[in-house]
Amino acid sequence: MSDERGAEHPRPVRILIAEPGLAGAEPELGTERALRRLGPGVEFEVTGDAIGCLGRVQTWRPDLIVVDLAIGGEATKILAGLEAQAPPAIVVSRELAAESALESFAAGAADCVRAGPDFAEVLPAVALEQIQIWRETRARERLQRNARTLRGTLENLVDAMESGLLVVDARGSVSHANPAAERILGEPPGSLRGRSIVEWLSDGTPGLPLVRALAEGERVRGAESIAVCRDGRYVPIGLSLAPLAAADGRRQGSVVIFQDLSELKQLQRQVLQSEKMASIGQLAAGVAHEINNPMGFIHANLCQMEEYLADLRRLLDGATALTARVCAEGSPALRAAAMDWQTLREKLDAEFLVDDFAKAIRESIEGSERVRHIVQDLRAFAHRDDGEWVMADANRCLDSTAHIVWTMMKHSVVLRKEYGSIPLLRCLPLQLEQVFMNLLVNAYQAIEQRVGERGGSGEIVLRTEACGAEVRILVSDDGVGIPPLHAERIFDPFFTTKEVGVGTGLGLSTSFDIVRRHGGSIRAAARPGGGTIFEVRLPSAGPPAPPASGPAA
Repeated sequence: MSDERGAEHPRPVRILIAEPGLAGAEPELGTERALRRLGPGVEFEVTGDAIGCLGRVQTWRPDLIVVDLAIGGEATKILAGLEAQAPPAIVVSRELAAESALESFAAGAADCVRAGPDFAEVLPAVALEQIQIWRETRARERLQRNARTLRGTLENLVDAMESGLLVVDARGSVSHANPAAERILGEPPGSLRGRSIVEWLSDGTPGLPLVRALAEGERVRGAESIAVCRDGRYVPIGLSLAPLAAADGRRQGSVVIFQDLSELKQLQRQVLQSEKMASIGQLAAGVAHEINNPMGFIHANLCQMEEYLADLRRLLDGATALTARVCAEGSPALRAAAMDWQTLREKLDAEFLVDDFAKAIRESIEGSERVRHIVQDLRAFAHRDDGEWVMADANRCLDSTAHIVWTMMKHSVVLRKEYGSIPLLRCLPLQLEQVFMNLLVNAYQAIEQRVGERGGSGEIVLRTEACGAEVRILVSDDGVGIPPLHAERIFDPFFTTKEVGVGTGLGLSTSFDIVRRHGGSIRAAARPGGGTIFEVRLPSAGPPAPPASGPAA
């Protein structure tokens, strides 16, 4: 016989006997002698009063209590003092009338045994029956407690899961949903129960015949789908389906577990974007290098030509002076030749040619300087980001980026620069340049859209200023502006109002992540008169706890 401690190490049966004690004499009924017929694995204790008996019930934890009514009122106290979870009590007596038995049962006795001729056979049998009932009851209660504990643990585990969990029947009707499922699907607490899963996941999703899988109890692992939320959002999810069976083996439905893949998809897109940027950077570095070499000797030749032109101007001045003297003092033949030279000089407008040639060389030198400047900015922009946090000038970062994009926008945009005196920033300069690049390109595209609709030109204003321990950078444009409906979503990954092929929806999202990584903030507001103002605030000391270094997102 075993108890709650397990079948491998069974606890001996314990029987507590309450009967009158007679010094030096065996008890009148021989209760213990009769119960010893249960076998050697039984322990006994004998007490003669209610206080002792009830105390041992608490400390010794017997499996059975046998109360001899011969102890009088103590027997009544014992039965009255037993708690609901106490072991069963058997009442024994030599004279056990029906009235006494009823009173004992009413007081809480599990059974009554009269000490007759068959007392030694009846008492062990009744005791064994009560002990078995008691231990089975204890085992059943223990299993129920364990089941309640396990159920509570599972419910807490399911509620704490970051993944959504739905329990559905074969038709896809939801019987249980955890908080994560409600959060991912954008539904209020408790609103999923009783609704069909196809409200969010339909068979229209490629590669996921959901209804058939639910109806046939198929197991699905690692499928990807799109959940349509009540607010119109499309959430990429990865889900698994497992059939749910009852104890008799009959299928009851399925368990659907799914995760929001938005961040993973965003990371994948950003990695792809980073790879594209790296490829573009390598291409830009190569192109810049190839341009830089010929521009070097072009610039050198132009400077040399400017010196040569100065010499030619002195020759022209000398020839002019010589012609004037020949015309005044020379022979007729020399004067005729001088007049021919003078006529040719006037016909060719030699002074204009020299002046215009000088102007062309100056403009060419200026243009070559601008090309060299652009090449230097491209090479700096294409430089590998080693992830080192350094002190950098935000004005220089902004101006360098503006030089790169200026060639794209100069025909339709007036670029105004209002740089203030600002402290150096502790930052990742190339990542900040990526932010400025995204803001400038967005501003230019907004202006292009407005110019395409109404004509004219646009203006972009770059302004920087120090605000306490922060640096404030403003990029404003007079483009089409941001519709109020989209104002709160412009920094969401993949959200874009541009046409297909024009934008990926990652520029502002990436900028938001970079600025946040720097411990700053970025926001957009409507510009008075139309357009948008983007404000970037960055702490000059950098983020409080620098994150692990890595490439730009």
